[in-house]
Amino acid sequence: MELIKKHGIVLFALLLVMHGLFIYFGKEEPRTFSKLLLMPLLALYLYASAKKLNRQKNLPAFAGLFFAFLGDLLLTQKGESFFLLGMLAFIGTHICYSLYFLTLQRLDLSRGKPMLLAALALLILSSEVMHLTGDSLGSFKVPILLYMVIIGAMTVFATNTIHHTATKQLTIQYFIPGAGLFVLSDSILALNLFVYHEVWLDIAVMLTYGTAQCLLVLGFSKR
Repeated sequence: MELIKKHGIVLFALLLVMHGLFIYFGKEEPRTFSKLLLMPLLALYLYASAKKLNRQKNLPAFAGLFFAFLGDLLLTQKGESFFLLGMLAFIGTHICYSLYFLTLQRLDLSRGKPMLLAALALLILSSEVMHLTGDSLGSFKVPILLYMVIIGAMTVFATNTIHHTATKQLTIQYFIPGAGLFVLSDSILALNLFVYHEVWLDIAVMLTYGTAQCLLVLGFSKR
């Protein structure tokens, strides 16, 4: 555990880069294996680095990482059913993270400017994604809209924690960038899955996703 505590983030970064290389060179089995190691490694780091008193407070974060692992696992399989189940698993991740952020700081509409700006940015990005994907979404249109609403809410709740005096710097350094990169990753995923089908975009999806999760976990561990 001491090794994970000291070098867990470096190991995660190396694993993420290796995963990107496996995607680039079309190595399917190593790609699947490396992908399924990402979230357990972050969970181990969170457990090792968080103070004992905070481990119980981090239960929603651990649950979110579990659902993310489950989503990663489901998305390694082919077929529409696995895609929808994977999306459902990631909805679980965003709900767990939302609960974490709401436990940290209740929603404060009287100081809603940061949340309003976050919501506006999300609306613009979501509208552009929906415009570019167009009719190619087919039967996935409603599930993807629902997913975008839920991940958008998570991002707004993450932004709201800026009002918590003790963790304001964590919000600026980790929670807002992490949530924002998560949204960006899923936006690239939707565009690549339904429109572009480019290998380099697959790599971009995983790099933004991995960095997003890493930033959020760093924030959770430093609380």
